[in-house]
Amino acid sequence: MGCSWLDGGDKWRKIVEFQPTAVACRDTLIANIANLEWVIEAKDSNQRDELKPEIEKFTKLLEFSGELDYIGLVEWLGKDYLDLPFGGAVEVIREYDKPDGEVLYLVPLDGATCFPTENFNFPVGQTNGTEYVYFPVHAIDRLYMSPRTNMDRYGWGCAPPEKIIMSMQMLNRGDVYYASLLLDTPQVGLLDLMDMSKESATEWVAAWKTMLQGIDPFKIPVLYEHTSKAEFVSFTRSPTEVMFDKALSKYVILTCAGYGLSTSDIGMPSSGNGGETLAGSIRQERRTRRTGYALFKKKLTYFFNRLLPDTLRFHFIDLDDELNVAIGRARLSTAQAMDILAKIKMITPNEGRQQMVADGLFTISMPETIEGGDKPVEAPAPFGSSVGGGSKDFGRPVSPSQGGFGEKSLVKNLQDESEELDIFEQELYNLDTNTEQILEEQDNGKD
Repeated sequence: MGCSWLDGGDKWRKIVEFQPTAVACRDTLIANIANLEWVIEAKDSNQRDELKPEIEKFTKLLEFSGELDYIGLVEWLGKDYLDLPFGGAVEVIREYDKPDGEVLYLVPLDGATCFPTENFNFPVGQTNGTEYVYFPVHAIDRLYMSPRTNMDRYGWGCAPPEKIIMSMQMLNRGDVYYASLLLDTPQVGLLDLMDMSKESATEWVAAWKTMLQGIDPFKIPVLYEHTSKAEFVSFTRSPTEVMFDKALSKYVILTCAGYGLSTSDIGMPSSGNGGETLAGSIRQERRTRRTGYALFKKKLTYFFNRLLPDTLRFHFIDLDDELNVAIGRARLSTAQAMDILAKIKMITPNEGRQQMVADGLFTISMPETIEGGDKPVEAPAPFGSSVGGGSKDFGRPVSPSQGGFGEKSLVKNLQDESEELDIFEQELYNLDTNTEQILEEQDNGKD
């Protein structure tokens, strides 16, 4: 196999290093994932106590894998995952080098020196240009982005820099353009010496060349003995005419989109006419959670799960307040609907349970049936009755991402309803009191 691609990894790294926007996107994704809490747990919750020693052992392995701690391992893998076509990989050192041997420690690999093979038993190789090493399938763990579909690139991926290379090149051109405006060098153009004679002009140019020599040359030409005004004709256009700043903002947005981020995620304000708003920022953050952030988190989850036995699983603890509130409201509304359907004997408890599991309202592993759940509920209720106060308890609050106040509106609605209920009860009490007084007066008149 040829190794002409060996320089490609370093080239992609250099391209990213010379583009601050790409570096910011990469580091933002890595920081967001590295700061998440995580846990190793039993797939079957009933075996949690039985597998506790295994859980502790693999937790310590990821906290310090042999050469790097957890944060360092995620940063190492994340850089290659987001920079290189090969992605990131580690060598898995197992006990006695057996496929089912216990994982002892992990050795991070340089993704720029690795390459995929078409051998399923030895899927990855590594070279320094002259020597080659091939890793068996049980001794390598790898993550990469967007597998290539063309057969001549089988096993390679497509990292964000390769996807948005044109935008990054335009950003580089813009950086060079604006940097050249700040440098102490004359602009490219033509100096019209007007009525100066050829001999004088030639001598003046020769003298000016001597002034422009050296590390920090003197760059102020001096003209004399001429009656007409000397004029400089620039070969470039002014920044105001070019309006390259607006074009750069477009390429910044495209670069961020290539990483699955928005400009606000890397600390840059939104380019919209309305400016930055709370609702807009929340919507952009939620969009990021479904794109680059979610993909990186899922890839890492599968990466770590391949290191664990079948009885354990790696899980990120990623709490989303607004999502949790939405799920809770969905569970409440579904529970009320299932209660109505069960009481009119349209479904059984097991059917309602299975439907809620299929809807994803339960995130833990649980059986789909319960004892006695295949029989209809024996206590029918009038159609339209519900549990938990009726349909007014959910669906009315507007979430912050839509410009509302979230749970504050729910609390306010419940307070308003409770006040209305207190007034209604007070009127009923007054009515009962007046009725009792009238009956007592009638009894006293008869006596």
